[in-house]
Amino acid sequence: MYIRITKNSRGDAYYHLVESFRHEGKVRQRVLLSLGRVDEGKLEKLAEVISKHLDRVTALNLAQSIDISQTYLYGPLLILEQLTEKLGISSVLSGITKSHDRLQFDFEKAVFSMVASRFMEPISKLGLFDRMLNRFYPGLFDNEIALQHLYRSLDLLSTHKEEIERKLFYYGKDLFNVQVDVLLYDLTTLRFESTRTDKANLPRFGYSKEKRSDCTQVVLGL
Repeated sequence: MYIRITKNSRGDAYYHLVESFRHEGKVRQRVLLSLGRVDEGKLEKLAEVISKHLDRVTALNLAQSIDISQTYLYGPLLILEQLTEKLGISSVLSGITKSHDRLQFDFEKAVFSMVASRFMEPISKLGLFDRMLNRFYPGLFDNEIALQHLYRSLDLLSTHKEEIERKLFYYGKDLFNVQVDVLLYDLTTLRFESTRTDKANLPRFGYSKEKRSDCTQVVLGL
């Protein structure tokens, strides 16, 4: 709503309270209230005129009239569903599911829930199970996902790691029609508060990015 000044055939100007509305796809206006003629000092009296008509306005207190019992996550999940489909992730996970005949849970949805958690609220798998899964919109999962399903999915992802990487690489290469000549990957170090090495000789002494040489570290490639 807004205040509009209109003039009649004699040139007299009047204040009107007007609101916009849409009718048959077009925006139109209608006068709700005439606030009188435009005169010097009229603006000072305008508030008084409006206050006389406040009894005609019905106010709704939504905080009192609505009882919120449960809220769900929709938007981010719908976007991620489309992304996993278009990027070939769903197809790859479906192939892994078919290769395990005795799988007793929805592997694809379990992985999807963990990916969604990383996008929206990075928490532990236990936190995802306890505090987040019940906020995903109804109908996303055909069957209930248990905590052990999340851990079991991580085992399967680790087992099929190279297969997943290879298939997603070629799927993305074809999807975006790119010619790959050089691959670059990032290296970083992870420092341990330890001065002991293990039998596998993975953590070693070196000059870390924190400028320390008294602790062991590992090199991580991304």
